[in-house]
Amino acid sequence: MSRIFEYIFMNSLTFLPSVNFVRLQVTFEAIEPIVLPVYKGSAFRGCLGETLKSEACSNRGQPCEKCTEQFGCPFSQLYNSYVPPQHPNQRKYPKSPHPYIIDPMPGNKTDFQPGETFGFVLTLIGQAVDHLPLIIRAFYRMGEKGIGQGRKRFRPIGLQALGHDLNYGLIPYFGQPDSLSIQNITVQELTDQITLDFLNPLRLKDEGNLVLDPPEFDFFIQRLAQRIGLLAHFHCGAPWPEEELKALPKMRWIKIGSSNLQEVDWKRYSGTQDTTMNFDGLIGQITWEGDGLNEWMPLLTLGSFLHAGSTTTFGMGKYSIVY
Repeated sequence: MSRIFEYIFMNSLTFLPSVNFVRLQVTFEAIEPIVLPVYKGSAFRGCLGETLKSEACSNRGQPCEKCTEQFGCPFSQLYNSYVPPQHPNQRKYPKSPHPYIIDPMPGNKTDFQPGETFGFVLTLIGQAVDHLPLIIRAFYRMGEKGIGQGRKRFRPIGLQALGHDLNYGLIPYFGQPDSLSIQNITVQELTDQITLDFLNPLRLKDEGNLVLDPPEFDFFIQRLAQRIGLLAHFHCGAPWPEEELKALPKMRWIKIGSSNLQEVDWKRYSGTQDTTMNFDGLIGQITWEGDGLNEWMPLLTLGSFLHAGSTTTFGMGKYSIVY
């Protein structure tokens, strides 16, 4: 396949420009001694979700799937992401990808004494940005509910937003954080190779099975395009992406040049769901080599903000592009 054809094809991914998001960084201070798991994403997700539900729910005690507000409630839109029954593809996708990502701040520290700080980055995608005032209010209420073993208390001490210059700054007292999209993010140029560094476990699935071998480039692109295409449709108003996804080319000439991806097996017990949650996947770097890689940089750049694979709401699939 010629590079001219690939360039034309890449520009046919019409859903890419429609994807918009904001990114918030919230910092908390422990009031009491707090013990968190090594991977804190599930703890933060649970605490934020419980707080949002208490703030937003108008039918307390009723399961979300039976609630008449399941499609309009801010908590349900974020945490359930039900697809309305009138959607032509509702049977295939009863739920859409969740329009948010919680990414814990780096580090393996689990014990926090009073006065010590911790936190996370929250990415809100598309229409989820409309719930920003509720979410900021929830940041203040989370500490009252507590977190970790024994539900220990904490308080928010800092809130910043990522700007168009890709630096964090204070949110304007009046107004919204900068809305980011592929149209205002710099897309770097490539030659004939690209390296991705997976900082949190990459969880790709093939026919329901977790992929634990280094993925081929076209398989990775297919899964990443599907995730972003569905986010664009369900949360950013883009048309249904199925035809474009079906037309993704098989790029067998792009090969794995090197890889040090390693399987990690992270597990955590969830008291809310009374089950063990698996966060196993691949961490490390992979390099692909071949002609035409540069045409995929808009998609890959967007993925570096919105993550790849499954379980992304906990921060899984986070990667950076190594130049």
